[in-house]
Amino acid sequence: MNLSHETSVLITGASGALGWVLARRLAAVCSVTGTYFSHERVPAGVTPLYMDLGDPIGIARALEAEAPQVVVHAAAMTDPDGCERDPATALAVNQRGSAVVAEVACRLGSRSVYVSTDLVFDGKRGDYGEGDEACPVSLYGRTKMAAERAFLGLTVCGGVARPAVIRSSLIYGWGSPESGTFFSGLHASLKRGASMRLFTDQMRNPILEDDLAEAVVLAIEHDLEGIYHAGGPEALSRLEFGRVVCEVFGFDRRLLQPISMGDFEYIAARPLDSTLNISKLADASGFRPRPIREGLVYLAASLPD
Repeated sequence: MNLSHETSVLITGASGALGWVLARRLAAVCSVTGTYFSHERVPAGVTPLYMDLGDPIGIARALEAEAPQVVVHAAAMTDPDGCERDPATALAVNQRGSAVVAEVACRLGSRSVYVSTDLVFDGKRGDYGEGDEACPVSLYGRTKMAAERAFLGLTVCGGVARPAVIRSSLIYGWGSPESGTFFSGLHASLKRGASMRLFTDQMRNPILEDDLAEAVVLAIEHDLEGIYHAGGPEALSRLEFGRVVCEVFGFDRRLLQPISMGDFEYIAARPLDSTLNISKLADASGFRPRPIREGLVYLAASLPD
């Protein structure tokens, strides 16, 4: 699909970390509507639209009124512990709400891309490919897996390409005015001289939010169908990530306190190694995410106001 100012795109969760960056990126070349729930705040040039993912009738009405050519479903209840505390909302938003988005987008003939997570894997080995079996260890992961299946189960969507699912690793960046990332929280703590406990044994391949937004754009432009993995080119622990942050931003590495996953009490289980193999997306679209140091240098040069 060739994106132009005549292309209408609807992005759910445009006030969130990824949605914000993606909406800003696409608004430069497309007509973009961004949905919000808690905070009516979207990037300049984006039309705001209220959407409650727990309200199936409201979802359908909003999508039918807009009838966009492209739907990117990036909104979700993303806190694994929050999902465990409130499973009814997690199921309503992440699973049933996503299924409604998928069905209505298909019925309208909209090209759709669903943003999922590496947490659909159990983390027993890492370097997961798209053909590996999803086996989530948390309710959050199970709701995201169910939403994936809702999108992937759509085989006839008004003549457009079947939906694409982009599974993302840990996102880092400044986030949005309303929603930060692990990195933005880490940066704020280190900047004020507060110590941070970081895992030595949980492996991810973090991806810069701008690069994840680019992966979504590439999926649209190349009419990709099915599952694709998007992560950074390096696998590392949160402690290793924190050390690079300290080097790039000049923070005191002594503020970083190494701990293991077993030292921390989460409500929701987390996989130890959910790293993603990104070769399929790279081969299909030329996707080339930035290494960690390069991504952090980019962020250092674009400090938010």
